[in-house]
Amino acid sequence: MFERYTEKARRVVFFARYEASQFGSPFIDTQHLLLGLLREDKEVVRDVLLRQDFDTVRQEVTSRIKPGTPFPTSVDLPLSEHAKRALTYASEEADRLNHRPIDTTHLLLGLMREEKFASAESLSLLGTHLESLRQRVETLGERRGHAKTDPPIAHHRTVTGPDVIMLRGAKRNVEDLHREVNRLRDFHWKRKPWKPRNIVTTKDGNKLSFDLTLAKKSSEFVLVKGGWKKDQCAICRWDLFESEDVSHGTGFTNGRDWICTECHARFIDDDFFSPSYSDIT
Repeated sequence: MFERYTEKARRVVFFARYEASQFGSPFIDTQHLLLGLLREDKEVVRDVLLRQDFDTVRQEVTSRIKPGTPFPTSVDLPLSEHAKRALTYASEEADRLNHRPIDTTHLLLGLMREEKFASAESLSLLGTHLESLRQRVETLGERRGHAKTDPPIAHHRTVTGPDVIMLRGAKRNVEDLHREVNRLRDFHWKRKPWKPRNIVTTKDGNKLSFDLTLAKKSSEFVLVKGGWKKDQCAICRWDLFESEDVSHGTGFTNGRDWICTECHARFIDDDFFSPSYSDIT
């Protein structure tokens, strides 16, 4: 459901739930999403909300929230209708810019789309306007290297064959996918930036190995520093390589295999969000 969200955008929702619990709110509203965004991505304040600092924006937002009794973050909270619409608008803003991932900047635009949103009221008082905001978001998106939109992930049944699922434009058999995911869930995964790896090749370059001890046999093998330039996600086959674009340049690894951030969120870390958000696509 949040498969297009960047890691930063996902954490915005997580922090919004925290903010709502600290203010004793029975639901997550747009002002909590805005507070979560400010907490997660201060670059937005510096480069998009020009001439504003973090404390000024946060003070304006919190001054409009009537505080209640805080409760534990473990308490499940639903999204308000305004918050649901803001997340839908964020998806529309990403599509309008032809950006594949939904990032914090798109969430910010979504929080500005309706004047009656509490988040929009606060931002308007700080001198923010939707159209100028869109222009700055587009510029920041280019700097962040947002990938262009892929065909949407969809599930369908072939006419004569078994169920298949489309992952980043690649077909996967559903039964095979389930077996692979179940296997991968047995491992511990750590989030890391992808970096080139050293390899050893034969003198003629026809064979390679990750066993670097072979390089001691200098008459047969050659050590190639940074010779391994790319891995693929073990689930969707998405390319992972050294890049500032987090969708390609960051993944999860068990020390051997790699999983892209999107597949990790969708298939491995599927308890990250509450079931209350299942109606958000």
